[in-house]
Amino acid sequence: MKKLVYMLALAVFSNGLYAESAPAAGATTPTEKIADAKTGVRTPTGDVSKFWDEIDWNDLSAEEKKLWSVLSDGASWNKLSNEERAAATALGFNKKSWNSVPAKAK
Repeated sequence: MKKLVYMLALAVFSNGLYAESAPAAGATTPTEKIADAKTGVRTPTGDVSKFWDEIDWNDLSAEEKKLWSVLSDGASWNKLSNEERAAATALGFNKKSWNSVPAKAK
């Protein structure tokens, strides 16, 4: 999760002035399973925090980057806005899994 927050900050700072590389054809692993090809948001398997922690920012789909970009750094579930809760839920988090991530990693 730390990598995602760092990369999000870098992406915001650079204002999107970087090129995104497309994944190689057929280059998927079990943790990169696309649940809904239309939205391009993966369904986490196992520990949701560990799942997202293992994915580099550059390997996220545009939809996943949008979801991550609305999340507050370190906010508990109860302090998330409706938009933030919706984004966290779309990424596979629920109140318990979200609050189990150390605040400095969110």
